[in-house]
Amino acid sequence: MKNLLNLSLIFSFLLIATSCGSTKTTIDNTKRDGSSYEKAIIVKSIEQEYEYIKEVCTNCQLLGQSLVKYKNKPYDIIEVKKPDGEVVKYYFDISKFFGKSFL
Repeated sequence: MKNLLNLSLIFSFLLIATSCGSTKTTIDNTKRDGSSYEKAIIVKSIEQEYEYIKEVCTNCQLLGQSLVKYKNKPYDIIEVKKPDGEVVKYYFDISKFFGKSFL
């Protein structure tokens, strides 16, 4: 009976612990368009950077990507060339994941 009670307590703890986590990966960037450091898109991964570029810049050509520190925060700046020839830079706030352990 004691083993059943212990097992029940462990199961309850695991159920509570896993239900507290969120699998939501989107970030509210409604006031951010990536046009400057102040309006940088907040991302949790490099993949999100490229997903954003694909959404807002169809058929753009990647010119380069750079890592910059601004006001003690890390940013990725991705430069693309639009089909009409215009060159645009998109700023991404990468502080959510940059320099963090992958373990």
